[in-house]
Amino acid sequence: MERTNLNLSQTVWWIERDSVCIVYYDAGAGKFINHTDTSKKVSLLYIQRPDKFLIPDETPERDGFLAGDTYLETVLTNASPPLVTNATYRNQKTEIPEQFHETLVARVIANGYERKVETIPLAQYYMQKYEAGVKKGKAYAFRGRDGSTITRVQVDF
Repeated sequence: MERTNLNLSQTVWWIERDSVCIVYYDAGAGKFINHTDTSKKVSLLYIQRPDKFLIPDETPERDGFLAGDTYLETVLTNASPPLVTNATYRNQKTEIPEQFHETLVARVIANGYERKVETIPLAQYYMQKYEAGVKKGKAYAFRGRDGSTITRVQVDF
């Protein structure tokens, strides 16, 4: 956002380096001011992406990890930046629930069968299995772990 476009005093926000900055732009002074009013509640809605598996001597993509922190249930080394070692990288646990691992395998198999013309029907079969698993995964994501579901009520205005 260019400063020349700001001609109104307003609250502005932007995302940078996995952080959200919320400030007030004062058009009269021509500068950004930190909010001092902490009585207002701010709700952030976002999609959380799973952390990727690390190979040995690789550091996490996201900032903020220190030596000794856990990443996917694996303890990082005391190096700077913290790394995953040869001894611990096989202990990483995925954030995707175990019942959906087969769905991921179906997608990989479908991609493999798509490479040859003779095996396209097999690719379609495994792609159907993948899409059914994705549908179940989306239903699982919107279900409370106690069995309740999130329902949306449509309202006409």
